[in-house]
Amino acid sequence: MCTSVIDRHASETSCDTVPIFSDPANLEGLEDLFDMSLLGKIADWKRLELILSQISRNMTILDLGCGNGWLVEALRRMGFNIIGIDPNLPPLECYPSYLLKRNAYETGFPDDSFDCIVLLETIEHLEPRVYVEIRRIIRDRGKLIITTHKKRWNWLIETLSLMRLADSLGTPHINLVEPSQIPFQLQESGSFMYLEWYGIYKVIK
Repeated sequence: MCTSVIDRHASETSCDTVPIFSDPANLEGLEDLFDMSLLGKIADWKRLELILSQISRNMTILDLGCGNGWLVEALRRMGFNIIGIDPNLPPLECYPSYLLKRNAYETGFPDDSFDCIVLLETIEHLEPRVYVEIRRIIRDRGKLIITTHKKRWNWLIETLSLMRLADSLGTPHINLVEPSQIPFQLQESGSFMYLEWYGIYKVIK
């Protein structure tokens, strides 16, 4: 049952071969998928470490707002059951079945599809109505992992982004929040790369 959500979308890839990623089941070459800036690369590795401390291989995981899919690819190489969605996937000839071009507000997944949903530097780009969809597709007592910029340092992050010293913003920040403002049960929170915070939530239905 844990693999049904991901396997169901195998036919959505537009070709049989996957030119995006290399085949070896390790992290060799994964740096090419990370942010181009030095600070961005360091942050991506830190985010990966955070996620690995919170998940297990028996979970069905969604990376909501997966960007170019670097986290999905990294975790799949390590044997995790994960799929990623993003409405702004980079233009490529085809994508693997586990990367889907979808809207965060209407993901198209059945109710109670995932044990864990991850939003890395994503929530600040989304309207609060996304919480309704998160609650719908996550299972009861599922885990929600969020990282986002600290509101007071947003000006600095925007400046670093313009200077290409940090991740590109992609779309504007419209939902800068604090850990306590996320409408789910907060289990753990902390500072992340000084400019960001992370929150681990339990979603009780």
